Amino acid sequence: MDTFTALRKLRDCRLVFTATSGRSGSKLLTQLARTIPNIKAVHESPPRMNYVMRSIQGNPTAAKWWLESEMYPAIASDLEHPVYLETSHLFCKGFVEPTLELDLKIQLVILTRPATQIAESLFSINCIPERSLSGRLVLLGPSDPGVWTIPAWNELSDYQLCYWYAREIERRQAYYEETLPKKGCPCFRLSLADLTDASRFVEVARFLTGNPNPIFDELKVQTILNSNQNPKSGLTSNLRSPLAPMRQAEEEDRVDELLAQNPLY
Repeated sequence: MDTFTALRKLRDCRLVFTATSGRSGSKLLTQLARTIPNIKAVHESPPRMNYVMRSIQGNPTAAKWWLESEMYPAIASDLEHPVYLETSHLFCKGFVEPTLELDLKIQLVILTRPATQIAESLFSINCIPERSLSGRLVLLGPSDPGVWTIPAWNELSDYQLCYWYAREIERRQAYYEETLPKKGCPCFRLSLADLTDASRFVEVARFLTGNPNPIFDELKVQTILNSNQNPKSGLTSNLRSPLAPMRQAEEEDRVDELLAQNPLY
């Protein structure tokens, strides 16, 4: 499908993305959304943003070119429902503004989890910003343009880099939550705790569909919530041991102190 036709088709659809860190329930959100009729819900569907995330940092022109020539035509060519949900945590890492430049109105789920829990999870699977292969592939790092700067970041421990990353995502979430609605792009803040509460899913379904009285399979929702959608054991068999609580708190406090020196970015 050519770019013009694809964008015209997508402008008539409800496009929903997430601003989230990963290890935050995005795969669970996908599974739950599939209990709602007339939604296509995907998690890191091809063409995958992680293949280009590194190369588009600080280069929105390249991001826009890839979106209009690759990702959005691929989405449009296979879209038969009025709602499309992509839960990849990569979207908030350089793809939001180029999407808006294409005159696409999006809805954004601000999917949250406490920074400490995000850092613990990333550290345990050795997904470290700047340092590990997986961390470089899918996470932002302090050396990237446009992030919350932190002095002497190369002297930080692995855990501190994970915690910095979680705080950077919190900053982006707050920024988009404030600015996107002013551009006609609604946002919906959703914590992992609320996502795992079956009684709260109707609120999620309302936002995803735009319908005040959404229909979904309540039995399937409960079944999904009774299973772990993204266990760490499926990522690696060599989980790192957690830090001692006191040391972990000290390392987090130090990162927060350094970030406080650069309160804007």
